[in-house]
Amino acid sequence: MRDESRANRLYADEQAPLTPREAWRVLVKSWPYVSRYRRLVALKCALVFVSLTFFLMTPWPLKIVIDNVIDGHPLTGVPAAILVPLVGNSRSALLGAVTLFLALAVLLIGMIHGEAQALGTNVDSGGLDQAGITANEANEGGSLWNGLFGYLEARVTIDLTQRMNQALRTAIYERLLRSPLALYADQKIGDAVFRVMYDSAAIGPVFYRGVLAPVMSLVMFAMAMVVISFQFSTQPVIVVVALLFLPVVAIGSGLFGRLLRDQSQSMRETGSNVMASFEERVAQVQLIKAFGQESRETAVLDAASWESYRSTLRMIGIIFMLLIVVAPASCALIGYALYYLMTQVIAGRMTLGDIVLLAGYGGMLANPMSIIGGTWASVQGSVAGLRRVHSVLDNLAEPAGFGIDDQLSAPIHSIEFIRVSVGYGTVAVLSDVTMDLRAGQMVALAGPSGCGKTTLIHSIPRFIEPLAGKIEFDGLDLRAVARDAIRTRVGFVFQSESLFSMSIEDNIRYGSPGASDADVREAAAMAGAAEFIERLPDGYATMLGRRGARLSVGQKQRIAIARALLRRPDVLVLDEPAAPLDPGSESDLIETLTALARERIVLVVAHRTGTLAACDRVVFIHGGTVAASGSHAHLLATNPDYQAYLAHATAENPA
Repeated sequence: MRDESRANRLYADEQAPLTPREAWRVLVKSWPYVSRYRRLVALKCALVFVSLTFFLMTPWPLKIVIDNVIDGHPLTGVPAAILVPLVGNSRSALLGAVTLFLALAVLLIGMIHGEAQALGTNVDSGGLDQAGITANEANEGGSLWNGLFGYLEARVTIDLTQRMNQALRTAIYERLLRSPLALYADQKIGDAVFRVMYDSAAIGPVFYRGVLAPVMSLVMFAMAMVVISFQFSTQPVIVVVALLFLPVVAIGSGLFGRLLRDQSQSMRETGSNVMASFEERVAQVQLIKAFGQESRETAVLDAASWESYRSTLRMIGIIFMLLIVVAPASCALIGYALYYLMTQVIAGRMTLGDIVLLAGYGGMLANPMSIIGGTWASVQGSVAGLRRVHSVLDNLAEPAGFGIDDQLSAPIHSIEFIRVSVGYGTVAVLSDVTMDLRAGQMVALAGPSGCGKTTLIHSIPRFIEPLAGKIEFDGLDLRAVARDAIRTRVGFVFQSESLFSMSIEDNIRYGSPGASDADVREAAAMAGAAEFIERLPDGYATMLGRRGARLSVGQKQRIAIARALLRRPDVLVLDEPAAPLDPGSESDLIETLTALARERIVLVVAHRTGTLAACDRVVFIHGGTVAASGSHAHLLATNPDYQAYLAHATAENPA
């Protein structure tokens, strides 16, 4: 698969409707990011099951107090089997045992009757757009209860959630870093950030809402139904009504699953657009100020933000519609159940304690039934986010190189292009390129803008792969060598300055974190940067602003060259390093490169006469291939196309 098709598929696959089958595939592909923390998952489940034991017992104390302590009815059934051997028939002892149990329940799970106050791990979202909602998703989870068990379970949950989020976030970030450079020609940086920071957080909700919550709810539902069936075996209507709640909720949420899934996809896309718009405009703040477009660009971002908010409102509307569909049937069942129970109490077939007990279990059943029935609907938003994550994980892998570093153990003395074609997708930008580079020579690559010079040099460190032909390092096919092994031998200086907002020393040491201070200073001296660095008040510790804004263009170029030289590369490739320089700075740079070329291969993409004349050889790109090769003076005297190109380049760049 070529680079261009990968970049296109990142978006194309997401435009198709997310079918239940595709949603299931996304969930399966996400499971490894959960299963790797199986010990924490097992501990989380164990704590939930322990809490369930207390949960099932907590409706009984109030029934016992009403029926057996106050009204004096004898204990029967399971409570009798447990309590009579302990307290006998003493009502005061029975009250003491119940009180002790309630105190223990409060301490351990924070409840004494009915549904517990859950202990959550979420944080306030800070907004209704997708980014704000994700602040909750990134901390999804919580304990079913309060108390000691609740706090312990919440702590385990936070650890598990963050580990899952971190694993997926790191995976997608690494995949974006390792993706082909061609991707970034079309990829919005803000969209990439959104996928890393926000879409990756969907893994927590998928596990908790899609796996753990329904499994635990099924267990809770089954256990509660067993107790109800056993305790009210003579009242089958109660069991039937309790069971009917489940299909009502499940059918309602199933009908709205597709709408929820599609709208969630829309929410994430609009949220991604907001971040992409913001990132792009901050990056171009100079241009915006220069043309006085602050108000216009503020309006653009405001419109994108409002669209993200409206997308969230549409999601809330769908949820309200779901409630409107489910609520009438649920209310009808609840109304019938209350009517039936009251008639049984009036008829003397049930006690007031029985009603209290059923009310407690009814509260218990309501939550698991809503979770079980709404599971498919509740994970739709997270599935949409995970599909965006897997679009990156599945489609942007840079093909792994093969071979071993020992194959390049000796210094590289020659690079040979043999009938090479390079381009993007299946379209060649340059074809049938044959040329050689030798150590001890500084070679210039020249040609009209857009002719493919940068594309060609990107094939040397294997940023792109040749469509045809081959490139050899000292006779060894480059495709037989792992990329990392190649890139440790090739120093690359890009046309646009690439500096981080950190110290000059850290910028130089970026590609060689283990380099000593002496090595950093030696590289700076070789690049001609030591003199101006040492004049700065903080020297090498000088902190740079965004993209090195505190330095001149020439100074930034020299730091970039020093960074490349610190790796002691056999090959130094520079993409138009003199383009932003004045004639004096260009002359200094040429002197530096000439000295560097004595011991290594130096390839310079250039269009200025001064740089071309200083090179040992010029390779002229014209007509989609190498049209000529020789010294600057020779080409100027013999090649009309080169003469025309140089005249045009000089007219465009008179400096």
